[in-house]
Amino acid sequence: MTDSDLLLDGRLFQALDKVADKDEEALDAIMGHGYLTAQAISPQPDSAEDICQTMFPDIAVTGLTQEQLVSDILAAMAEIDNQLNDEVMIPVSVEEDEDILESELADWCAGFMEAHIEQEELWLNNAKEQEIAELLLPVAALSGLFVEEEEFSEISGNPDLLEDMATQLPEVLVELYLMIRTD
Repeated sequence: MTDSDLLLDGRLFQALDKVADKDEEALDAIMGHGYLTAQAISPQPDSAEDICQTMFPDIAVTGLTQEQLVSDILAAMAEIDNQLNDEVMIPVSVEEDEDILESELADWCAGFMEAHIEQEELWLNNAKEQEIAELLLPVAALSGLFVEEEEFSEISGNPDLLEDMATQLPEVLVELYLMIRTD
């Protein structure tokens, strides 16, 4: 697979979109990439088989086998891991005059946060809990999942701050990766 295949055009991400077309609660390609990025950063990533079950509750919809999907998940996570060691590529951007909280970037961050929430104890159960929580703040804020919560209302209502967070997101992800992986 090439970088561009892994950045939403590959078989894995097409399969995610097929599932999302049938089930509005399912991860689509963009959310799936965010989910896999969080798994790559996780102190203890789920197995590729478990990730496959989470991402594809009904594998038959994809037209692929579990083995093909697991192989693609492993390849995508390896590429994401390589990017976290080099230059992070978030496969989405925000269009000018687009509401960040309604953008594809918000969907990507929501996928990331879904994986984080599933493993929250693993992420935050260490001596660097406060630093990790602070680094997760931009992802959480940009996801739009918490706009109703009091502590996020001020951030959500400040488009300039959200834009700054979006710009800094690749560096934040690398810092988060290094902090978690150097424990």
